[in-house]
Parts: sequence; structure tokens; C-alpha cells
Amino acid sequence: MSLQGKNKTTAPLPLRLKIKQDVIAGIEAELLRCVRGDQTMSRVELARRLTLAPSTVSIYVDRLIAEGFLLEKEKVERDYGRPPKALGLNPGGGRFIGIDFEARNLMATAIDFSQQPLKHYRDKILASDSVDQILGKIERSISQLMGETKQKTLAIGVGVPGSIDNERGIALHYRHITGWKNIPLAEKLSKRFGVPVFLENNIRSMALAELWFGQGRGEQNFICVGVRSGIGAGIVLDGHLYRGANNLAGEIADWPCPESPASSGQSITRLEEAVSLRALKKGDIAGAANVLATVLLQLNLAFNPAKIILAGAMTTFGEDFLNLIQENLKSLADSSEVPKVVNSQLGDFNGAIGAAALAVHHWKPARK
Repeated sequence: MSLQGKNKTTAPLPLRLKIKQDVIAGIEAELLRCVRGDQTMSRVELARRLTLAPSTVSIYVDRLIAEGFLLEKEKVERDYGRPPKALGLNPGGGRFIGIDFEARNLMATAIDFSQQPLKHYRDKILASDSVDQILGKIERSISQLMGETKQKTLAIGVGVPGSIDNERGIALHYRHITGWKNIPLAEKLSKRFGVPVFLENNIRSMALAELWFGQGRGEQNFICVGVRSGIGAGIVLDGHLYRGANNLAGEIADWPCPESPASSGQSITRLEEAVSLRALKKGDIAGAANVLATVLLQLNLAFNPAKIILAGAMTTFGEDFLNLIQENLKSLADSSEVPKVVNSQLGDFNGAIGAAALAVHHWKPARK
């Protein structure tokens, strides 16, 4: 068939046009991230932040308002001139879904475009579950959160245990689930639900939740340490999540630890099991605090964070456990060099919230 006989709308876009569309989508995504960080900004302030001409920013803002992603409202009145209008996020712009799972539990949440929670979902993962059964539970959780709402799902984020290739969207390996190896999870879920899917290690998802919603908000350098069926650290340096050369940063489960009632002198993997099952006996609390303090000290020496946030099952042991850790840290190092240690306030769904925030952060408006 000749070119004239083809439907022009189905012809491939010229490369230059596609590049232009990608650039525009990238600028608009960055614009939305700026507004998410500060919903008191006017168009002029946003243009200054993005180092773009105010007229150019207004074109993007008008389009995003027309598409239902942004709102504009007047700021507090001032004594002179016309008050500028502040840009804000439209909750009805769409929803993002976050999934967080490990060997025993699956947590899922949906948030609206302004990052407010809409709905939670929880399921159990059994030791007898096959990989296909676990994938089925993940898909069912997404379907439950999508529901019958008219609000469009824009993207999905998944906090995956173990090692991942987040660029290709592949779950590489997790020792606590039999057969969990080289699973193209992002591709499977994207085909099933028709939206972009982004993967991150689940402890790093917790760190993202803390960065955007929790104890890490406003901090440039902090570490989130989570214990569930595994233990890991999500490291934020200069306001960005640190993954390492091979996506293995924060995999601390096999670090050697001092002998204690909780670890039996082998490694922190014994502590993982005890804490994740909330099975620490009263006499083991001091030993567990000593093990964790040693791990946190090593993290502190390597990365010098301003704050260390404990997440997962450790938070259930309360302030006394936290104080023991802090005391152990001070006994092991100069007290002036010890970071502040705090408990996460985001609850059991912090990893799912972080996974949803991952989707928010990577999503771009579609441009045709």
C-alpha cells in the first residue's frame, strides 16, 4: 500500500516530534514535583525555580489545569497590588497505587493526586504460596484498589523484597520466597493493568515514604532501617535515594554482629527472625538493642546521616527500646557524632505509601 493510502494517524511519529513530546512531558513532571514540594508557589515563583520564562511556565500550567492535574487559588492578601495565585494539586487528577510485600505480608494502598490516602488493602503470604500465587495476590490487591471508581489510575509502584533491577523492572532474587528469581514484574503488571509500573526494593520504598511523608521530610541525609522477614537500610544522601553500583546498597542482613542473646554471635539474620515475629523475650531486648546499635554505628561511620529512622516491627517495642539503642550508640562512639534515632510514625503501610510515592515521582503526563 502506498503512503497516501495509509491512515496518517497510524503512521509513526517523526523522531524529532517524539523527542519534543518527551521533553515537554519531562518539564511538566518536574513542574508537578515542584508544586508537590511547595503548594504556596505562584507561577512566577515556579518559573524562577525552573529557570524558565514565566510565559513558558504559564503555557504548561494552563494545560495542566485544563487536564485536571493542577488547581490555582489566591494567596493571602497583601497590602499592595493584586495578590498572586498559589498553585496546588487537584485531588481528582488521578490515583496512584503502591504495593509492598515480603515473605509473610502484602500491603497495598491507593493515594489521590494530592497524595492523600484513599484506601488500604492487606493480604497474607503463606509459606506454601508459589510464585504464581503471590503474583495473583499482587494483581488482586491492585484490582481491589482500582475498584469501580471513575478516577483513573495513573501509575503503580511496587516495593519488592530482595535484589531488583529497577531499570528493567525485574525482581532478581529473594531468599525467603522459593523460586523468586528473575521475574519481569513491571512488564507483567503493566500489561495486566495498562499503566506504567515502577519497582524499588521494599526497604528503600520505606525510605521514600519517610522522605516525602514522614520523619525524613525536610532532611537531606538520613537512613531508614527496616526489619521484617529481612533487614535492610534505605539510604538518602543529599535528598536522593542511594542505590549503589549494582542496586545492592543497604543490604545489611549478613553483616557480622557481636554475640548477644538475640544473635548468638553469628549475624543479624537471627535478629531478623526474632523481631519480625515480635518474638523477643524481655531478656533479649538489651541484646537486640546492642546488635542494632552496632549496625547503626557502622552505617553512621559510612554515611554520616543526620537521622536514622527505624521502621517495621522494631517500632512495636516502643520508646524504651529506642532509648536503649541510643544509649548503646553513645557508649560505642563520641556522643557528639551519634545521629538521632527515631521510630517511623507511618505504621504498617509505610512501604506501600513509599511505593505509591515512587509511582508519583516517576510518572509523567502523556503527551501526543
